[in-house]
Amino acid sequence: MAFDMKYVLVPLFIGASFFGFRATIGTMLGNGLSVTLSSVSSGATASLKGAPSPFLTSYTGVSAVDFQLCAMISFFSAIIDGNVSWDATMFYVWGMAQFAAAWTLLVLEGKRAGNRGRIVSWVGTMGFLFQNLTWTFTVPLYLALHLVTSPVAKLKKGDGEGARRSLFVYLWDLALLPMAVTLTFIVPAIFMSMPRLFDQEAATHYKWIAFWQPFPVWTVLALGFLHYGCYYTLGSLSPVDEENEPTTNGHGYMVAVKGVYEFMLSLCGASHLPIVLLTVMPEAGREFLSHAFPYYAPVIRGLSFSKTFVPIPWYDAPSIDPASYRSGDPGLLAQHFLHYDFYVGTFPILIWSMYLYQRTVKDASLGKMLSRAGFWFLVGGPAAAAIILNWDRDAVTEEGEEELKKKIEQDIARSRQQEGRKTK
Repeated sequence: MAFDMKYVLVPLFIGASFFGFRATIGTMLGNGLSVTLSSVSSGATASLKGAPSPFLTSYTGVSAVDFQLCAMISFFSAIIDGNVSWDATMFYVWGMAQFAAAWTLLVLEGKRAGNRGRIVSWVGTMGFLFQNLTWTFTVPLYLALHLVTSPVAKLKKGDGEGARRSLFVYLWDLALLPMAVTLTFIVPAIFMSMPRLFDQEAATHYKWIAFWQPFPVWTVLALGFLHYGCYYTLGSLSPVDEENEPTTNGHGYMVAVKGVYEFMLSLCGASHLPIVLLTVMPEAGREFLSHAFPYYAPVIRGLSFSKTFVPIPWYDAPSIDPASYRSGDPGLLAQHFLHYDFYVGTFPILIWSMYLYQRTVKDASLGKMLSRAGFWFLVGGPAAAAIILNWDRDAVTEEGEEELKKKIEQDIARSRQQEGRKTK
């Protein structure tokens, strides 16, 4: 019996979770960021230096909830408000797009038929936890749990029948998931991240940050509301092909899920490639763009790949003096936090996707998988690489449907011929 790599990945993911927590929360408690944010969230200081003032400390009227909200809101104020370096801002934009795509992938996984009724289907609960306990701590633990409990992680190579039982997602969920994520994650994130563009008052700005915080709960609720609303008003959806003709369950699923995967890849590509190219552009290219777009010259000339994407060692984290920091200084510490929060939480998703690909795809080639993942990593980042491998894995749902697909196509052709005779 071949050794199952999940027995290596499960402890690896658990270790990543605790390391990530140490590198984020543990570091924040000792580098001055926690003290600075606590001073703002408690109302001891009016706001972070350079941020809209005064900081809003009451949102729900429930002290325990408001206390936690203020802690999270002040953190995002640190990376959004004031004279934050362009390197930190670009990483924030890049990370939020990757975050949105990875979150969509996890919601899709939780909605699969094989996961229904299991703890790994509680993606809203998982999302609530990672918003409060960090992405880097929660997601690797979720992936470890998925590997040991989910039927999706136990499919055999090329098992089309098993894949159709386990991988399917309700067609309405597939049709509506991009909309739900757009409304509950992307739109609030845009409004909270650009207060000056929308000419927001301080209270409005902080309320937008507060509204975004429980986005995992909003996503699940919105998807459920949209699903049942469409189902009860428009009826159920049947599997159709690219021409909207009846088809097999597997092919119909792949046609429907294509829009979700394209949505996720679009999020990754729209931010990853432009930002990475700007950070690695040679001096001559920077000068050309600076003269062509003088308004953005400070951004173009100041960006650095290492300062944007390469994390400082957690044991040598930057620090600030809460009593004498300057506007934008907390942004560097928040970026350091997000480096470890995102990298240590997201690379396990890529490794998990590789495991599922190798276990499920018929005639899976390690070289082909690595080259495909590598290409999409360059084009769209780590989330894009994980997404494309999951999309390839889903294609196994069409295995064994060849004869049924031919029969359906013949039935459609015969029906069209009969309709043609009737109209003559």
